[in-house]
Amino acid sequence: MNTEIQGFIETHSAFTTADFSDMLKSTSPNIGRSTIYYYLKLLCDENRIARTGKGRFSVTSKREYSFTPSETAKDIAIRIHDEYPLIDFQIWELYQMNEFVNHQISRNTLFVEVENMLDETVFNLLFEKYPHVLFNPDIDTYYRYTGDETIVVRRLITEAPPSIGEFHQASLEKILVDLFGRGLSGSILSRSEYPAIYEESFEKYNINQAKMFRYARRRNLEQTISDFIHEKTRIPMEGDQ
Repeated sequence: MNTEIQGFIETHSAFTTADFSDMLKSTSPNIGRSTIYYYLKLLCDENRIARTGKGRFSVTSKREYSFTPSETAKDIAIRIHDEYPLIDFQIWELYQMNEFVNHQISRNTLFVEVENMLDETVFNLLFEKYPHVLFNPDIDTYYRYTGDETIVVRRLITEAPPSIGEFHQASLEKILVDLFGRGLSGSILSRSEYPAIYEESFEKYNINQAKMFRYARRRNLEQTISDFIHEKTRIPMEGDQ
């Protein structure tokens, strides 16, 4: 890492691609765009900076979010991929919230979200093996038939943030939005836990606010979540003075 870049990130807590480019061009006028993006990617890969929006970065020691999936989640992902290799699906688990909530969740629920028209097909596939598989249940049905490990199959909302990793895990940005907008997942967790979930998530991990609010806008939840963050949490948002 050259001294100009090191000095720049030591003196800028947040910056844009244009800011970074201007700094490099001040000492290397002929530097190419590909080289500029290479340095930005390198800094991101080393967790020196985090992408917070389109063309926006912050200097941070926060980590990229990750969660080790359960063996059931791994098996489901492999089973779906092997049977339908081109299908678009995502998985997240209620146990993931135990990192953030005050009252620990004792029974796991795996949400398997599948592209439209194929969700019922995947439900039938999983029903052949797992005893507690529900197809888009309402809250009453969920509590009537839930077990120690329940699998809920439902439709994947279009324009959702892409999945992460080989086991098709949902991004944290998507999960945070779906707490407000996917009936069942928002009903299982007490709303009193939401401020802690959001504050812990933003404090510990790199949250791409642009990605989160783009998905929230698709769900007609942008204003709801923005108001919640400003009124119920201490999270500093991009653009706040």
